[in-house]
Amino acid sequence: MSNILNNEDSEKKSYKDSLYTIDKKGRRKWVYPEIIYGKFFKIRSVVAYLLMAIYLLTPWLRINEKPILLLNFPERIFVIFGKTFWATDSIFLMLLLASLGLTLFLVTSLFGRLWCGWACPQTVFLEFLFRPIERLIEGDANKRKKLDTAPWGIEKIFKKATKHLLCAIFASIIANTALAYFIGTDKLIEIATNSPLNNPILFSVMVFLMFIMAFEFGWFREQFCTVLCPYARFQSVMLDPDSLVIGYDYNRGEPRGKKSDPNAGDCIDCKLCVRVCPTGIDIRNGLQLECINCAQCIDACDSIMTKIGRATGLIRYDTERKLLGGERKIIRPRLFVYLSILLLYSTLFIYLLINRSEFDFDVLKESQSSVYQESPDGRIINQFRAKVSNKSTVEQTYKITAEVLNSPDTSYSVTIARNNMKVQPGQMIDNLPIFISLEKDQLEKGQKEIKFEIEDSNGNKIIKTSKFLGPTN
Repeated sequence: MSNILNNEDSEKKSYKDSLYTIDKKGRRKWVYPEIIYGKFFKIRSVVAYLLMAIYLLTPWLRINEKPILLLNFPERIFVIFGKTFWATDSIFLMLLLASLGLTLFLVTSLFGRLWCGWACPQTVFLEFLFRPIERLIEGDANKRKKLDTAPWGIEKIFKKATKHLLCAIFASIIANTALAYFIGTDKLIEIATNSPLNNPILFSVMVFLMFIMAFEFGWFREQFCTVLCPYARFQSVMLDPDSLVIGYDYNRGEPRGKKSDPNAGDCIDCKLCVRVCPTGIDIRNGLQLECINCAQCIDACDSIMTKIGRATGLIRYDTERKLLGGERKIIRPRLFVYLSILLLYSTLFIYLLINRSEFDFDVLKESQSSVYQESPDGRIINQFRAKVSNKSTVEQTYKITAEVLNSPDTSYSVTIARNNMKVQPGQMIDNLPIFISLEKDQLEKGQKEIKFEIEDSNGNKIIKTSKFLGPTN
C-alpha cells in the first residue's frame, strides 16, 4: 500500500520537474487537443476574430489621409492614430512602452494570464485559424493522431499537402499585413504588383516573415508558450494569491472516483480537461507556467459535470486564496503601485502630446578651449550652434533672431548662417553656427542674457535663452 502511495506522490510531483510535451528521452510529445464548444470557447471565438479583423484592417484605415498606425523605422517616421511622430519624439515611445508594460503588470495582477489565453497573437491565430483548418482537413484529435502515425500514402500526402498549402496562404496574408505596419500599404502594393527584383530586400523580409509564421503555427506551436515565451517565466513575480487564475477546486474534487462512489469527490477522473488543453497540462496539479488561461478545461469540466448532474465550476476562474477556502482581497499594495505609476506616465504622455510643438529648437554654447574670443577692436565674441527639427508633415521655412537683453542695438551684432532656411518634413538641421559680438563694457559681471527666437512658416514661435560670457574685469 505504501508503495502505491509513493508512486502516486511521485507522479503528482513530476509535473514540476519536466514539461508535459517532452518525454523522458527528451523527445517532443505532440499535442492533439480536443475541442469543446462551451461558453468560454464561444466568447473567445468572438474576441479572436474581432482581433484578427483589427489586425488585418488597421494598416489600410486612414485618418486625415494618414494611416492609423505606421512604424517606419528605416525612415524614422511613426504615425499613431493619424498623428506623425519622428525620431526626435522618442520620449513618447518610451512613455508608451512603459505604460503598456505597466498595464500588463496591472492586468496580470488582477486577472492572471488573460493576455495569453485571450489576446496573444500566438493563441489567436493558432487556436482560431490554423487548428480549425487542421480539424477541417484531417478531422478530430483521434483522426489526426491516427493520420500522423499511419504510413505515407496518397490520402496522407493529399491531406498534409492541402493543409500546409492553406496554412501557407494564410501565413502569407499575416506576414504581408505585418510588413504593412512598417512600410505602409502603398509600398506593400508596389512590392506585390512588381517583380521581386525591384525590391529584393523587402521581398526577402516578406518571405522570411512568411516562413517564420508557417514554422511557428505549423510546427513549433505550443512550444513557443512553454519554452520560448518569457512572459510565462516572470508572471510569478506579478501573480499573488488574489490574482484571478484558472484553478481546480481540490477540496471539492478529491478524492477522485466514480460517480457511484459515495466517498469520492466530484472529479470522476475522465481526463477530458487534459485532452482539451492546448499545452497538454493537467490543471488539477495546480497553477503551472504552461497554463495560458484559455478556459478550455473549464468548458470541458463543465460539460462533464452537466452530464452527470453535478454543479459546474469544479475547474473555474478564481483566485488561489478562494480555491483554498479563503476570501479574495481585491485591494492590494502592488495594485496601487502599478496604478499610480501608470497614471503618472499616462498623464505625462497626454500632457506632452497636447503641448507638442510642430518643430524643435535648441541653442547650445559652442564647446571650445575658451568660452569667448576677443577681437582686435576689443569686442567680445561668443559662438553658439542651433539645432532645428521639422516635426510637421510639410516643408517649413524657419527664421532665427537673437537679441542681447538690456543692451542697445548698436552695442552688439548677430551673424546667423543659413537663416530663413527650408527644412523638409522629419529633417533635422544641426550645428547651425550663430556668432554674437558685444562691446566689453556692456557685460555685467562677465555675462549677459541672450534671447533666441525661431518662427516657422505658420507663425509658430519658440524662444530659448542662453548666457553670453566674457571677461569679468
